[in-house]
Amino acid sequence: MRIQKIISSIWKQSIEEFLIYRATSLITFILAVVFLLIELFVGDIYFSNSENANWTRNQYFILITFMNSATYIYNFFFVIGHENLVEDILEGELDYNLIRPVYSYWYSIGTHLDIPSIFNLILSLGLLGYYLALENVGIIGYAIMLINLILTAFLIFLLNQLAVTLSFWVDGLTSLFGMIEDLISYASRPKQIFPMIIQQIFTFVIPVLLASNLPVEMIFHKHNYWLLGYFIIIDILLYYTSKLLWNKGIKHYSSAN
Repeated sequence: MRIQKIISSIWKQSIEEFLIYRATSLITFILAVVFLLIELFVGDIYFSNSENANWTRNQYFILITFMNSATYIYNFFFVIGHENLVEDILEGELDYNLIRPVYSYWYSIGTHLDIPSIFNLILSLGLLGYYLALENVGIIGYAIMLINLILTAFLIFLLNQLAVTLSFWVDGLTSLFGMIEDLISYASRPKQIFPMIIQQIFTFVIPVLLASNLPVEMIFHKHNYWLLGYFIIIDILLYYTSKLLWNKGIKHYSSAN
């Protein structure tokens, strides 16, 4: 019952904020749709004559809509929390979160929902389902896509969480969030277009290319189930690393009160 009340309160507050800033939210939604359409249009031109990097046009569209869906899952649940958390850390206003009888790691980022992102998410998921249906991937293909979607959204969360946590020690890291956003955007491409060293780094060290390319490769090219296991291990390691840094950061935190 207590959890239900918390969820209900978060949802109500988020809806109220959405209604207050609905004009801005509408513009944000429209711009996101425009950028998505541009990506699909560019892909349509790029793959108009033949396959490129052993990818078909439809597989490329699956990659684009997959990464958009994962990004909007992260945005819906955590992007506002991360933006607010950086300010709370730097301004010494984290006290209220720390005294609550819940784990501050999650409470500090999970009390706001970005309502506009749910509309972009529905659009992206709808297009993803459409392109998958064109390939007749079957139930296993949809299951692979769902598992990778959750893992990728979690990876985006963890990369941003690590960036936020560094604010306990270093000021002025807001540009780092833009770098992570750009990194995710650049990863929304077939990895074969990048030099081999870039492929290796962003597959096995910072696995954004692994996240974006793996579901398509598993369904259409190679099964690569061992890479799926590696992806899961990386997410787990990043999660516990982020928790460790968070706990150390709290000890380093200085209150403004």
